[in-house]
Amino acid sequence: MKLHVGRLACAAAFLMVFVPLAPAQPYPTRQITLVVPFAPGGPADFLGRLVGQKMSEDLGQQIVVDNRPGANTIIGAQAVAKAAPDGYTLLMAIDGTLVMNPFLYSKLAYDPFKDFVPISLIALVPSAVVGNIKLPVNSIKDLVEQEKAKPGTFQIGISTPTSQVNVGLLNMMAGTNFTMVPYRGGTTQITGILAGDIALGMESINVSLPLWRDGKVKILGLVSAQRLSLAPDIPAIAETYPGYDLGIWQSIVAPAGTPRDVVTKLHRSITKVLALPEVREKLLTAGIEPASNTPEEFAAFIRSQADTRAKVIQAIGMKLD
Repeated sequence: MKLHVGRLACAAAFLMVFVPLAPAQPYPTRQITLVVPFAPGGPADFLGRLVGQKMSEDLGQQIVVDNRPGANTIIGAQAVAKAAPDGYTLLMAIDGTLVMNPFLYSKLAYDPFKDFVPISLIALVPSAVVGNIKLPVNSIKDLVEQEKAKPGTFQIGISTPTSQVNVGLLNMMAGTNFTMVPYRGGTTQITGILAGDIALGMESINVSLPLWRDGKVKILGLVSAQRLSLAPDIPAIAETYPGYDLGIWQSIVAPAGTPRDVVTKLHRSITKVLALPEVREKLLTAGIEPASNTPEEFAAFIRSQADTRAKVIQAIGMKLD
């Protein structure tokens, strides 16, 4: 009997050595959460849900949007930074999340350069220098020349930290000293421009473009490196001041430590989705320019944007805490 048991044990050991293990199932095998650090209903939420839905179809697993607004995107970013690095929790990060908050807050609950791995840009939603329709200038060049000739002629409205940095960089590059007038939100600011309460404002293109098309406002220039396909007739400010590129952008990142093959698969899916004609049409109609790049290109882009914004924030003495 003992001999029989011994033979069975040997046979079992033999099978354990030579029977191949079942291969691990390819990612993803379950639901993915995309944290959007904004309230439902806005442009960021629209973008996250559209891209998430199409990625779900491509990857074969549902992507659920988890809205976590508050604290200038810090709440959502902190949640993802602490999540397991397995590809099942992602963050839709804006420029403020990754390249402004580190310099605006003395203590930040996450480190954008260490706590996340870049996957890809997904969209550009640049700001624009928007003017009342009766504004006596039609270009950034004219605006700067008149302001230099008579300082204090123009004031520019701002409604976000990004818009404040944008005006700060314009002052640095153009040698001007535009006075900034703070507004509580873009809606209030654009109402002020339409009413003539203020001549100019730094406003997002998705808000200002429909008004421009209807002939209700002027757009003097885009805060972007180049013109956009959604508005090819509007010049980029960088055409007058090369290097002026602090536009608002949206991206997808994952917790640091996420496996490379998972990052690659997510990047391929994002690129595929953004190339779909129906996705491009919906985004462009909403005033959002689809954009993607490789994880390596995105990492370099983040560093470049951070360097520029840090210099401006320091120069204008801007802090949010």
